[in-house]
Amino acid sequence: MKLTCTTFSIVLLLVAVLATPCYADETISATYSTEAKFPTSLTFNLSASSDTNITEVVLNYKIDKITTVTVISEVEPAFNMSPDVHVSWTWDMRASSLPPGAKIQYRWRIEDAAGRELRTEWQTVRFDDERYNWNSLSKGQITLYWYKGDMSFARTLLDSGVEALERLSSDTGAHLEEPVEVYIYASASELRGAMVFPQEWTGGLAFVDYGILAIGVAPDNLGWGIRAMAHELAHLVTYQMTNNPYGDIPNWLSEGLSMYAEGSLDPTFRAQLDRAIADDRLFSVQSLSSAFPSDTASATLSYAESYSIIDFLLKEYGKEKLLSLLHVFKQGATYDDALRQIYGFDTRGLDDAWRLSLGLQPREPSQTPVPTGRTSLFECRNFSGGTAKNDKSWLIFVGLLLLPGVGELIRIKWRNKR
Repeated sequence: MKLTCTTFSIVLLLVAVLATPCYADETISATYSTEAKFPTSLTFNLSASSDTNITEVVLNYKIDKITTVTVISEVEPAFNMSPDVHVSWTWDMRASSLPPGAKIQYRWRIEDAAGRELRTEWQTVRFDDERYNWNSLSKGQITLYWYKGDMSFARTLLDSGVEALERLSSDTGAHLEEPVEVYIYASASELRGAMVFPQEWTGGLAFVDYGILAIGVAPDNLGWGIRAMAHELAHLVTYQMTNNPYGDIPNWLSEGLSMYAEGSLDPTFRAQLDRAIADDRLFSVQSLSSAFPSDTASATLSYAESYSIIDFLLKEYGKEKLLSLLHVFKQGATYDDALRQIYGFDTRGLDDAWRLSLGLQPREPSQTPVPTGRTSLFECRNFSGGTAKNDKSWLIFVGLLLLPGVGELIRIKWRNKR
């Protein structure tokens, strides 16, 4: 497998200016650039000239994401009509920032009083965290970026991620469909510095629809980093294999596959699971289909049970059926319909069969505990780029939403009052 390494230096400035060539259409000409201030804003600048007044300037932008939906946002920045105009618009990301390395495509449309129009070509800008001098290392479909720690540190993390993906593919058939990028921050606190509204306990983030991971791993905490890499990479795999515009997948499936990708169950999780089996106090598969509980003990048990459910399905029915289950979910099937189609039982039936495999009897309906809250053991967020609010906005949905596999085009138009 090919292994490539690149080292590059980034000026330690929070502002990066990316200029583009000049475009012209008859007498309309334009130059433009972007200024990124990670993680809070991205500014688009334009200078345009004509032999008559420029009457309209429109900015279109879209984010490169792994999704069935194409979203194009449109902004009309305020400016004074003139043969020479200078326009800028700032995308304020303090409400919802983009991950490091996110790619944004943009173009400008300019019209003048004579009815002439200039449309620039789509350009791409990366929203990079330029506070650090990043190194990069690639292998297979993973590119790893890091700035603290030696080559051995980075290579160990990268190799562990590749091995986790190979293990997941061999045992379950699940695999990456698109390349991914992993950003390794030197600590959890420095990772939180890359977020607008971080949680105190955040140690890793999976931006599944961007194909990007951000994890805080100190060079002296490599063991945790290896497990975190495997866990979060599996989330990207699961998302890519099941993403559809109609529905999601049960939490036990997503987290179970991620736990399975780590390798053997951690002793702490195994002990918690064994105690719950001995005391017959397992959470039901139904309850594990939604958010896991927020307290540490219950969250640990939820992750351990999810691992156990995946392990049961693989040992009892094989990887072909589990892979088929992912494919059915990609078509938008509901939880119960997908299970019935592949295994012949619904969520309750899975709970019964799994319990029997552990030496427990099927539970009575009144024995179904329902955890509440959201866990903090692992953090997997799906961030989407937003647009600035103003007083005139609407969505135009175009597409055939009833046909699986056909993407929809959503055009969002934002108008700023002059």
